[in-house]
Formats: sequence, structure tokens, C-alpha cells
Amino acid sequence: MKNKTIKIIYAILSILFVVPSINYLMKNMTVEGFNIYYNFFINKEINKSISTTIYLMIFIAMLVIYLKMIKQKFESEKHLIRYIIIISAIFIIMLPWTSSDIFYYMGVGELDSRYNQNPYYITIKEYCNQNIENNNIKDTILEQGKIGYWSDTTVVYGPIAQLIFKICTLISIKNVNISLIIFKIINLIIHIANCHFIYKLIKKKKFVLIYGLNPFILLEFIGNVHNDIIVVFFILLTIYYLKKKKIIKSLLFLALGTGIKYFTILLLPVVIIYHFRNEKKLSIRFLRCFQYGIIFLLFIIAEYILYFRDFSVLTAVLAQTDKYCKSIYSVILQEDKTVMTRIKNILTLAFIMYYLKFVIDIITEKNIKLSKIMKKYNKAIILFLITLTTFQQWYLVWLFATIMWQKSYTIKNILALTSISEIANSVYMVYSEHYKYDKYFILSIIALMLIWNVCKLLQNKLKKREGDNYYLKFYKGK
Repeated sequence: MKNKTIKIIYAILSILFVVPSINYLMKNMTVEGFNIYYNFFINKEINKSISTTIYLMIFIAMLVIYLKMIKQKFESEKHLIRYIIIISAIFIIMLPWTSSDIFYYMGVGELDSRYNQNPYYITIKEYCNQNIENNNIKDTILEQGKIGYWSDTTVVYGPIAQLIFKICTLISIKNVNISLIIFKIINLIIHIANCHFIYKLIKKKKFVLIYGLNPFILLEFIGNVHNDIIVVFFILLTIYYLKKKKIIKSLLFLALGTGIKYFTILLLPVVIIYHFRNEKKLSIRFLRCFQYGIIFLLFIIAEYILYFRDFSVLTAVLAQTDKYCKSIYSVILQEDKTVMTRIKNILTLAFIMYYLKFVIDIITEKNIKLSKIMKKYNKAIILFLITLTTFQQWYLVWLFATIMWQKSYTIKNILALTSISEIANSVYMVYSEHYKYDKYFILSIIALMLIWNVCKLLQNKLKKREGDNYYLKFYKGK
């Protein structure tokens, strides 16, 4: 199949993916009051099984074409980026039909920007209940935020995330439609910037393709507008300035990433130790970790000053640890809470032990290579994802910030896992978004990943056998 044909087919499939959103918007002319989730057609009158089947057909078709596309060659980086912009722009039209998170972002941003409320201490629902009774609020952004899943929760992100929410809603003039478009455009710009920095870091268009045209990323971060894509942006900048030997800028961008989602702090020892990798004395390496760790901490403190009243502001870090959703713990919790607690403690301890060993290894390593420590960091992130009590498939984008340094089979498994997690998510489309279906989601991921790896193993054996037969014929011919 020719490159041009592949690109046209992928564009057509992308348009088909957003057709239900176009139909909804033409009929309603607004996203105000939008509450149809896990329904591909965004129409409650159409049978959910039919809707889900068509979604899976389009998504799998996109995956097949995507896998063919990443094997193709683009003329130049500019040509590739231009095509990514065109495809990504299509997903701006897509309504967030599998997640209400964007309306939560908008709601807490509106509390902050329009009503001077500190969303680390008051929820959207609390503020609305206090004021709507007096008819003091006529704000489509806040009203949409109130009907979301997280409306009764204070901010669960860091202060940089909240600052972004505030700025985006500030220019939205209380209009939920304008606000949604602004958030989507921001994510589109960040997406293209990520493509640019991936190329800057690795100088290979293939990795720009792998990231930039991935259906999983287009769906979750342009369509559903999750903020993890901004975390990836800050991690890429952290590594970019690390390679340029600009440690302060690197730490600043790492602090900004941590100010959105806290897991980013796991990269801190890597940044400091890699920068001082030529320092032979272990005592000096430890001292540098301490010194530059203090600088990083000062950056974080500066971020929190914006919203600090008392130390309860830090509860955002722990806000999701008492929730169990779409994780292995959620599945076990339904059967036996005691067993779940034991497994959680074991996995948490395993992560801590692995991470401590990882840090000690890079501190004591004499010949530190970025590719080697990024492979170990990648494993640490995977283990961290397993320990989370709440797992969402879009968290897997964290792995894309360092995917270019991974081995070929790891890259293939990351792509398989992200695609499979989206396919498994269709469980909630058939039934409903409820914790009792988490076991089907998790078991689907495990089963499909096992099938994927068995197929790859058989494929490799077949290739090896074909290779052996070729050489046998060659030598017999001689």
C-alpha cells in the first residue's frame, strides 16, 4: 500500500471517529448539559452493543493503518509535522465521550479565575450549592463542572495544573463551548511541541510518527483533553536541557511537570546524577543530589505559594489513593479487602525497593549512559503504574516521554498495551461506567496482552525457522 493511500485512509478513519460528535453538535449547537458517556454514537436511543461494535471496528482499523504508517517514510520532519497537525485538528471536534475530566478542569479553573475561590479548599459542588440557591450564578462552565464525577472533590493535581486551568477559563467568558475549544487548542499545541522535541532528542522521524499519530494519544489527549500530555511536554524539556548540560533549566521544567502530576519527581535523581556523571567521588555525587534537590524543592515551594493556606493543600497528593478504580486492587477489593490490602502493601514495597536500587545504581555507576538509565526509569514507571489504586488507560502516555530509548520489543509492548487498554475500555461502553465491571476491564487487558505476546513469540519462531531453512538450502546448493 502506497504512503499517500495510507495517509488518506487514516484521515478518513479519523473523520469517521468524530462523526458522532459532529452530529451531536449540529443537533444541540452546544456542549452545555453534555452527559452522554461511554456511548460512541453519543445517542442514548441507539443500541449500545451496535455502537460499541462500530467504535471497535473504526479504532482497530485505525490501529492497522497506523502500524503500516510507522513503517513508511516521510519526506521531511516538516512534512510529517504538517500531516500530524491535520490529523490532530480533526480530533478537536471530538466530544469527550469517555471522560468528564475536562469539565472538572474547567470547573475548578472557573472557581479560581472568576470567583476567587481556592479550589484546594472548596469543591465545585459546594460553591454551586451555596450560591445557585440565591441565583448568583449563571455560568455554563461551572454548571457543567457541577454535574461531573469529580465535582465533589477538591483539586487532585499540582498548582501548575491549576494555574493552567485558571488561565484557560479566564479567557472563556463563562462560556463552556469557548472553554472546551481553548483547552483543546492548548493540548493540540502541546502535542505538536512534543513531536518537535522528540525529534530534537532522537533525530529520528519514526519516533515522531509513533507518538504523533498514535490513535490512543489522539483519542485521549486531543479528543478527551487529559492533562498528562503537558506532563510529557515538561519531561521532554527536562531531558532536552539535561542533554544540553543546563541543569537549572532542566530542574525547573521537572518541577513544572511535578506541579501537574506528582509522579514526575521520580525523574529527579536521574537528572542530577546524569548531569554530574563525570564526578568520580561518590561523596560529591551525594552532595550534588542534596544541593540540587534543595533547588528543586524551592521551585516546588514557589509553585505552592500561589494556593497555600495551610498544609492541608498537600492532601491533593493523596486525594486519589483512597479511591479504587479500574485497577487490580478494585477487582480484588470486590472479593476480599484483606487480600487486597496485603497485595497492595507487597506491590508498594516492591516498587520502593526497585526504585531505591535504581537510584543507588545510578549514583554508584561509573559509566552512566542516558539510554541505560532511561530503560530502568521506564521499568520504575511501569511498576509505579501497577501500584496505583486508580488506573486510567491514559496514564500510559507517561511511558512515551522515554520510549525512544527503549528496546524494540519494549516499544512494541508499550504500543500494544496502549491499544489494548483502549479496546478493553469498551467493556464500559457495553455495560456502564461502574466499578463492578473493572474486573472485565483488567482481565481483558491481561488476556489480550498474553495473546499478543504468544503471537509475537510464534512469529519470531517462524521467522527463525524460515531463516534456518534459507541457510540450509543455501549450503546444500553450494
